[in-house]
Amino acid sequence: MTVLAKGVAALDLRGRIVSEVVRITDADDSLEAVQFVFADGQSLTITVWTDWRLMVELRSEAVVPDYLWPVEDRTCTAIAGLSGAEKVVREVVSTLNDARVLVEVLFSLDGRSLLVKSFGGDLILELG
Repeated sequence: MTVLAKGVAALDLRGRIVSEVVRITDADDSLEAVQFVFADGQSLTITVWTDWRLMVELRSEAVVPDYLWPVEDRTCTAIAGLSGAEKVVREVVSTLNDARVLVEVLFSLDGRSLLVKSFGGDLILELG
């Protein structure tokens, strides 16, 4: 598995086709990451890092990242309405805080919005 891009550079996704969006949770069902799986097999994973910023990685395949340890304790669940039907990424808007740290990303997928943000060290997912 190869990391193709990290951070804001990984968010250059306009026109990419999403085959599913997945919630990655821990044993307590707490949201650990959101993963976009693309039609070509690549994936974009977003999680909150230790300093409360969003960590974003574009990878060559869809796997649970090893920094979500232990990997075998993580559960992947497809998000209804964003999986199975291919959706095109129309827009990606990232928000930086005053310290120029990535804290929020808004995705527009064929008329559906999906907001992923860091709040108080927690990963928040809001569907519109």
